[in-house]
Amino acid sequence: MEDNRGDVRLITEGLTASNVESSLTTVTDGEAALEHLTRASKSDGTALPGLVFLDINVPKRTGLDVLGRLSADDTLASISAVVLSRSNATNHIDETERLGADGYFVKPVDPEGFIELIDRIVVSVVESGTAPPGEHATNETY
Repeated sequence: MEDNRGDVRLITEGLTASNVESSLTTVTDGEAALEHLTRASKSDGTALPGLVFLDINVPKRTGLDVLGRLSADDTLASISAVVLSRSNATNHIDETERLGADGYFVKPVDPEGFIELIDRIVVSVVESGTAPPGEHATNETY
């Protein structure tokens, strides 16, 4: 879930760099993300994603709202959820950890760094089934 076209492009390039077979569905607001995930969880033929990237500050419903829904729904809780944000505010980091995010990363300003971060996250999820610890990890699981 990302509303910044430049960041979507960098996420797409990171997926390509990972050499992992994948498809990308992009939604630009929290309401659309919840609708998409709800449809997928009800088995309408849409496969559940193995990984979602969430930005905290998006229109309609925040990334925190979406993360809370993922955590509260048994079907959706299996999805790896990684927060990508420009914020390094402690309250955002703590809240995403409390809501069950698999990692919290501040978006790199450098495009190559951003692409490398996405590549590292995707490869980690494919190889180990989990996202790498977020850069703001307070324990071994986050």
